[in-house]
Amino acid sequence: MKTYGSFFEDIEQRRIQLAQRKQEQMARLKQKTAQSTSDTKNRIASDQESIAKDQAEFDAKKQEAIERRKAAQAAREKEKEDKEKEQAMKDEIRQDLANEREERRKDIEKKRMEKERAQAEKD
Repeated sequence: MKTYGSFFEDIEQRRIQLAQRKQEQMARLKQKTAQSTSDTKNRIASDQESIAKDQAEFDAKKQEAIERRKAAQAAREKEKEDKEKEQAMKDEIRQDLANEREERRKDIEKKRMEKERAQAEKD
């Protein structure tokens, strides 16, 4: 049979063990919290790095697309300019041909009129 002294000793020993277990639990909890915080910070840093990388790729692709559009626009404008120059040359050639035809027609008309005058003078 237990005596009061041994009984109180057991209770005191259990209190000490309980306090020790509480301290161990608190230490484990603090360690878990610190580890969790550290993991979260690492994950956030990794995510930020990934986001920055993705953003850089997106920006590069966007810039490339802008440059392609500008190049395509410049090519279209150059093609339009070339067509306008070609059309202007064609128009100039047509005008020159029309002027030549008009001059030939006037020359022919002039010769015909001279012939008619000469014929009229002979008569």
